[in-house]
Amino acid sequence: MASRRALSNILPAVFLAASLSAQPAAQLSGGGTPEWRAVSFTVENDYGFSDRYYTNGLKLSYTQSGRDFWTSRLQFALLDLFAPDGAQAYESVSVGQMMCVSSDINWPNPPERDRPYAGWLYAGFGAHVATRDTLDSFTVNLGVVGPISLAEDAQKLYHSIIGADWPMGWHDQIKNEPGIVLSYRHSQRIARGKIESLDFDAVASAALDLGNVITQGEARAFLRFGKNLPHNFEPNRIDYSSGNDVAWIPPEGLPDWHLYGFVGGAARFVGYDITLNGNTFADSRSVVPKWLVGEFMAGVSARYESVSFDLTYTLRTAEFNHQEHPVHMFWAATLKYSF
Repeated sequence: MASRRALSNILPAVFLAASLSAQPAAQLSGGGTPEWRAVSFTVENDYGFSDRYYTNGLKLSYTQSGRDFWTSRLQFALLDLFAPDGAQAYESVSVGQMMCVSSDINWPNPPERDRPYAGWLYAGFGAHVATRDTLDSFTVNLGVVGPISLAEDAQKLYHSIIGADWPMGWHDQIKNEPGIVLSYRHSQRIARGKIESLDFDAVASAALDLGNVITQGEARAFLRFGKNLPHNFEPNRIDYSSGNDVAWIPPEGLPDWHLYGFVGGAARFVGYDITLNGNTFADSRSVVPKWLVGEFMAGVSARYESVSFDLTYTLRTAEFNHQEHPVHMFWAATLKYSF
């Protein structure tokens, strides 16, 4: 396939970049970063809407200020080239899993043009530099797709616990394959102000993900409104850049609480998606991806002292040709503890 030939040209550059991670990183100039740590857990699920396509994602993340992880040397070496004076440095490590199924999990043999069953199990190692109005994140994601991702086991265990329909099509999922995704995202606060007693701001971002699991570009924009808006940049959704928990910390520290709502959208420009295109080096089920996928998002975020909770609703347009249900909806919920 043409997409696989194109990917074969990209992969050598991707793996070469990953091999440079042993190079030492320069230090950010300017002021230091306040000591800060956070642990978060995010669940994305189509509960209440359907049991199809992208049906579940899990991600456990640990983020801290500083640059102590040897795994983040490559990322900081790049970020330091553009970091302004006084930027705050953060690093993150995460583990996650995602699963995709056909349009009807009761079919033991879904139609050939239906979405393949697929799972992705991974660890992410990120470096992030933040100012009051900018965030740059560079993350390396390493993992596996196929039966070894344990997506089949996870869905069947969960469905047995809640008494949901038994998924019948996992025997035909994509095959085992190691995966890598290098992700870079730049976020920019483009406006902020106050209307009566409500704060508001607008944030735009652009990202590039390169690897054999996915190769895509993405553009996002969000409007937030509420009280005590934090200096973060992205809603708590599962993505490859892992910068969702990072926020610039002002010299005076953080207020005791925040409460805000947000609305926004994203456009993804997809070149390759292994959960749709099928395996890179082996024959497996596949469909033809849409090159442009849109998303609408709305949600709320609340924090009191060290504990925060975010809830996001996402509406996603069709991801592949002949998709029976052209609109897909799911929730994202994040619980975070900062210390």
